[in-house]
Amino acid sequence: MIKNYLLKILDIDSDGNTTAKIIDKKLRNTEVFIPYNKQNPVIKIGDTVSSLIKYKKKRIINTKILKKIYAPKPFFAQVNEISSKFIKIKKLFSYNNDYYFIKNDHSHENLNVGEILKASEEFKSNFKNLKTCKLERVYKGFNSNNFFPMLEINELNIIDTFPTKVLKEVEKIDISNTDKRSDLTNLAIITIDGDDAKDFDDAVFVEKYKSDKWKVLVSIADVSHYVRENSNLDTHAKERGNSIYFPNFVIPMLPEKLSNDLCSLKENKLRLTLSVEIILDSEGNKLSHKFFKSTIKSAKRFTYNDVNNLIKTKFKKNKSINDNILLNAKNLYQVYKKLKNKSSTRGALALKISDTKILFDKKGNPLEVQKSKQLESHQIIEELMILANECAAEELQKYSSDNPYRIHERPKPEKILSLINCIGSPYDKLLKNNNVTGNLFNKIIEQSSNSKDFIKINELILRSQSQARYHNENKGHFGLSLKNYVHFTSPIRRYSDLIVHRKLTQILENNEINQAYKNNLNETCAHISSTERKAVIAERNTIDRYIALIYSSKNEQTFSGEVISVKSFGIFVKFDNHKSEGFIPKRLLPKDHYLFNEKKEFLKGKSNFFKIGMSLLVNIKETDILKGKILLGYCKHL
Repeated sequence: MIKNYLLKILDIDSDGNTTAKIIDKKLRNTEVFIPYNKQNPVIKIGDTVSSLIKYKKKRIINTKILKKIYAPKPFFAQVNEISSKFIKIKKLFSYNNDYYFIKNDHSHENLNVGEILKASEEFKSNFKNLKTCKLERVYKGFNSNNFFPMLEINELNIIDTFPTKVLKEVEKIDISNTDKRSDLTNLAIITIDGDDAKDFDDAVFVEKYKSDKWKVLVSIADVSHYVRENSNLDTHAKERGNSIYFPNFVIPMLPEKLSNDLCSLKENKLRLTLSVEIILDSEGNKLSHKFFKSTIKSAKRFTYNDVNNLIKTKFKKNKSINDNILLNAKNLYQVYKKLKNKSSTRGALALKISDTKILFDKKGNPLEVQKSKQLESHQIIEELMILANECAAEELQKYSSDNPYRIHERPKPEKILSLINCIGSPYDKLLKNNNVTGNLFNKIIEQSSNSKDFIKINELILRSQSQARYHNENKGHFGLSLKNYVHFTSPIRRYSDLIVHRKLTQILENNEINQAYKNNLNETCAHISSTERKAVIAERNTIDRYIALIYSSKNEQTFSGEVISVKSFGIFVKFDNHKSEGFIPKRLLPKDHYLFNEKKEFLKGKSNFFKIGMSLLVNIKETDILKGKILLGYCKHL
């Protein structure tokens, strides 16, 4: 059976494979996967296309994209004026006084001037010589400064509200605990998270064991105890796939009663957990691990800055911190150093890439862009979580080879060739003459650490990497240099971890994994990989919009920058201490007859030359806030 449907494009991965959603009330939220086909029309995320879908026994077996459908797209606007006859709105961030009018039928009595709404243009006007539109949705509590996450929610069809049936199910959750658990409430167990974190997945504890060994305890919120498989809550969590963390706004995978309360490992609150006890020798080699159900009571909620300050003071006694808690923090640090050394030895990729952070004032207005440095306290948790995830993968493999692995495949040959062409001497020779491994990349990073090319080289190596994803077949994790890896440590915010928890619980209860936990795992892995990519796109685009908004008040200001990518049509530049990125089109470069070398990525004219890593002085020409784009002008080479 073949049917014709309209599709909304949700995601396009690095290989050109497409995920789309069927636009049909009867098939609401049904997603289809469309493998790359060079005969498909050129499309982008957010496009509407017509398609032919082939079914066999009610199962989609093939989808063919026919053509793009050009229809008036909804737009966002701010209420400018309200009268008895019409509502006057202005298109958001329009510099041309782009006003539209909505007929006031008095169905929106609570609408106020200044509020944000979504509207779609009408073909026929209700008012003479005025552009009219239809009101689709009002966004209460949002203004032009805090609205950017909603743009991505709309563009990518992200679910941002919980159905009533899910919320009702949460209210009926039985919080009493009747299963047998190990009592860990007497331990000085701690959490370490960001300043603004509310969902605490993991708590950690380390102590000396038999004088020459270490006992590591990683306790993770037992979300599977509350979220029963195939319940409304579970089905909806699976559909979301993961939480999405915008700079000033979170869309949780689970309702807040679970994510920020019952499952969150809050200080001095009794919580249900799934724990793993790991015994390490004096060098940090794993001797054994054991999973078990537990109850904990976090003795202290630390921030990363708190722990970093303890490291700086060498864990000096502190009146405000209990001695047992301080000892645990000190032990954590000692074990971390051993684990970090093991990671380095085995060749875990050690890229030095800073995250971009937007700072806001008390009213939620964006103030500035900041590059956040990775502290040692971040790495403590990172190494312990990697260890726990590796143990979970090994435990599952004892009972089944079909698991939701977190895989990261080796860089593709064409990516390595591009890296060789762009990275420059002497690093290109290392890549040509040696087998590409994490250790080789780390050697290049280390050798370039004191050179002006350090940031460029880290960026180029990052660009050469394959995309990490979930897969039911174990293909290893190149970046971590691990053969077995799953995600276990964040079930509040990742559905993959919830699957792993259920499988581990099956092993603990029945010493086996039920066949039900193996069914459709390939489809589930593809789906949660897609929702993760969607989250990354949404988070990145939102940050880009905030950056554009911040720099919109800095027109013509000059900044030093570095070329990070060269194309035939212009160059991309990181500027303002690598905090932001902009684009210089070829028309704004010095007038010249340019030739583009695609292999080595450079533009060469008779008098001018641009390649990756070059330092330039640039200025702000234009900012497109809604697209998150910054147009730069060339000033001079530095």
